[in-house]
This record gives sequence, C-alpha cells and structure tokens, in this order.
Amino acid sequence: MAPVPSPVPGPGRPPRPRGVLLICLILLLEAVAAGVLAVGFVGTIFSAATLSVGGSVFMAVLLVLLVAGLVTMVRKLLAGFRWPRAPSLVLQLFLVILAFPYFSDGNPVIGLLLLVPAAGGIVAPFSRPVVQFTVRTNGTQTML
Repeated sequence: MAPVPSPVPGPGRPPRPRGVLLICLILLLEAVAAGVLAVGFVGTIFSAATLSVGGSVFMAVLLVLLVAGLVTMVRKLLAGFRWPRAPSLVLQLFLVILAFPYFSDGNPVIGLLLLVPAAGGIVAPFSRPVVQFTVRTNGTQTML
C-alpha cells in the first residue's frame, strides 16, 4: 500500500495553487454552515415547537456526515489527491440549482451568497494549476 502524502508539499512537490486553496476555503465555509445547521436541528429536538423529532434527528445526523465528508475532501485535496474535485464539483452544481429559486422569490442576496462561491468552486477545479497539482505520476504511470 502506498504511503499517504503529507499535506505539506515536499521538496519535489510544487506549492499549492491558489485554485486549490480557493476550493478548500469554499468547502470549509460550507462545512461550517452545515455544522451550524446541524446544531440548530439538535436544538430543535429539545424545543417545545418540534414538528418531528425523527426528522430533526435525521437531518442533524445527515448534516454531521456532510461535514465529515467536506472536511475529508479538504484534507485530501490539500494533500494533492484528485478524487475530491468531482464531489466538490457536484456539490457546487447543487448549490447553483438551489440558488436560482431565491432570485425568482425576490431574495437576490441569498441567491448571490449561494451562487458566487459555487461559481468559483466550479471553475477552479478545471484550471491548469489545480489539475497539474492533483495529478500524480509514478515514473510513466499516472496514479490516483
């Protein structure tokens, strides 16, 4: 089994491109937002106005798992793995889809808060420096 690379670039590794740092920042902000929502759902479990305890527990667990996935993607992307690019791109596409109803509903500020970071998270994984940073080679073969 191959050793897991260090998150700190070594002497043979190029420094992390700004695109990687941008994607990681966006994913960390989304993880913080999901964590705050999870705490909110846990708080509603113990309030008197709870509509569904089971629904609140389910959403809290789902959001905690989402936070764990986002943090894992950030760690692996900083380490130079290429697999986090695809799930982060899918997440950003979902945020774009969720942003458009806010524009038609009359809340363009919320729509922009969802759309602008998602646009950066969609464009950055395809930039040449990010692709070069996340593609590893071992002699003549490309590795994950």
